[in-house]
Amino acid sequence: MDIHADDYCISSHSSEDILKCLRKGNLNSISIITNMSCYKVYAEKFLKEAPLWPKQPKLSIHLNFMEGHCLAEPGKVPHLVDEHGYFHISWGTLFLWNYSPKKFMIIKKELKEEIKAQTERFIEYFGDDKLLRFDGHQHTQMLPICYWALLEVIVEQHYPTEYIRITKEPIIPYLQSFSLWKTYKPVNWIKNILLNFYALGMERIMRQNKPSWQKDNIPIFLWGVLMSGCMNEERINKLFPAMLAKAEKKERVLEVLFHPGTVLQDELQEEFSNTGANEFHISEGRQIEYRTVMSLHIEDFV
Repeated sequence: MDIHADDYCISSHSSEDILKCLRKGNLNSISIITNMSCYKVYAEKFLKEAPLWPKQPKLSIHLNFMEGHCLAEPGKVPHLVDEHGYFHISWGTLFLWNYSPKKFMIIKKELKEEIKAQTERFIEYFGDDKLLRFDGHQHTQMLPICYWALLEVIVEQHYPTEYIRITKEPIIPYLQSFSLWKTYKPVNWIKNILLNFYALGMERIMRQNKPSWQKDNIPIFLWGVLMSGCMNEERINKLFPAMLAKAEKKERVLEVLFHPGTVLQDELQEEFSNTGANEFHISEGRQIEYRTVMSLHIEDFV
């Protein structure tokens, strides 16, 4: 089981929150954003502190097309960024491009440029001596236009990869817990259903197109979409046995997803170009998830 935190290096304060969880040994997996202004400082801080921690976390590249400055040359990704090189698209924009015969190949080429640039910046700090892991900010990697771009980059660059997150979340445990039904945000039900739909095709494509030298992708269930922003102790304790049983039955790793880092209001500068996500970045939900991670008895889970 992976107890995972997304969004390391999205901001200084958020990264400090995640570091506190790591120092306590309550995370064994994190995703790292490479295209925000605090990346260099917090990549170096991570590398300096990590040998002292009780657990060494798995590291994933958190591919980010939603905010921050592009790492590719802006002229090579003109549809993705504004005149200053900041991303100015949304999940909905990528969704529409995914179904556009005129734009699909153009956008996929631009995404490949940015995926390579973000991967190379990760390797620059964390080295090329380990198998790479990939996931996506706001689960953009689940859209075919994005995962095709990622798969092509992995093959073309011969990136040794052990994991690409397929956001596939069991829904039966939620349906069985009647007392919790009213506590979930309706929009998260929609996300769960939509991402599970895309997971069907993504798993099939990855099986069919894996290069001979590539390691098999780790099959997982991701727990934390429907409960995003409300992963508190009460809900986790209530749903954990059913989620674990579902993962074991399907012989999958259970990845428990948290967002335990809070962005401060005064950190929302120009690089937070996707203003629609800012409410979640500074929300009470992230503080709730931080407190939950800090209170975990991780030995009970892993």
